[in-house]
Amino acid sequence: MPKIGSIGYWYKGDYQIPLLVMEELRKENIDVIDFSLGAIKASTFLSELDIDNLILLASEKRGKQELRIYKPEFEDSVFSDFLDVYSNLKAYYMDVDSFLRMARVLGALPSNLTVIECEVINEEGEISEWGKICKEMMKKEVLKRIRK
Repeated sequence: MPKIGSIGYWYKGDYQIPLLVMEELRKENIDVIDFSLGAIKASTFLSELDIDNLILLASEKRGKQELRIYKPEFEDSVFSDFLDVYSNLKAYYMDVDSFLRMARVLGALPSNLTVIECEVINEEGEISEWGKICKEMMKKEVLKRIRK
């Protein structure tokens, strides 16, 4: 069975969707790892866990209102990823892209990684109406995948 991880920001609108799903899943006795630690710290933590199969819950503003399910692909070299994350001070951010790139640099990415990601509409305060819908979609998708 895959491990489940979550990355997000509390009180930052739709960026908190993965954390809300995490709390709901934990109430159902489903373990979810909170990777909201910043890119370097979270990637280091992930490398210590030695996970082969991970479902990562995230929210990101990419311009299309949808629930995205994907396996990350990388175009740049590992060194380019490191330079970009480190030189742009993204090492302390909790966004999914910085986390994935830094985990790749550290050799911590699981061999089987699936990202389930909600589009961010509201960036501050409470989640948007879309966010409420996407939160339920995200939770249903996780439950479907772990109960196969």
